[in-house]
Amino acid sequence: MEAADAHELIEEALEESEARHEAAERRHKSEERHFRDRASVLVGLFAVLLAIVHSAAAGAQRESMLASIEASDNFAYMQAKIVRETVLLTASRMPGLEGETRANELGEATRLGQPDAAGHGIGQLQAMGTQQRQRSTERAIASEGYELGETALQVAIVLLSIAMITLSRRVIWVAGVLAGCGVVLALLTAIGVQLP
Repeated sequence: MEAADAHELIEEALEESEARHEAAERRHKSEERHFRDRASVLVGLFAVLLAIVHSAAAGAQRESMLASIEASDNFAYMQAKIVRETVLLTASRMPGLEGETRANELGEATRLGQPDAAGHGIGQLQAMGTQQRQRSTERAIASEGYELGETALQVAIVLLSIAMITLSRRVIWVAGVLAGCGVVLALLTAIGVQLP
């Protein structure tokens, strides 16, 4: 074989090698783009789920606060009625009070403690306040359940960002599992399961 033929064969081999390398590079870039596209779609999906869970958490917090305010209002109204009842009972025991005035004050004191149609009897107010306080506690616990789900989804989104940089399928799987746990926590909270 002559030197010119050898040179030509070497040039052809180099060109083939470069063509294979370029094809492999294009294939690698295409796979990388495809991987990042799928990870980006997952980021979007997890962000939507995070927004939904966040809305549920904010709603539970708002309901907890409103129920707490209502309970506080009812207990304050009940205490005001108890003070008024005590004042009337004390006044009715004062010496030298006319019989009719004494009877009116005793009657008014008794009426304050009795259940009424509006639900403003002392016992009724206490029962309503207790129920509202319980509702406030339940919604606060639900808010915590939603917040755990939110946190899991936030960490999953961060992991997806790391996966897009490192091109790691394992990190994507971990992010998916974590996001699934977050969604499950939110769903359990939505159906009323209280977390320990």
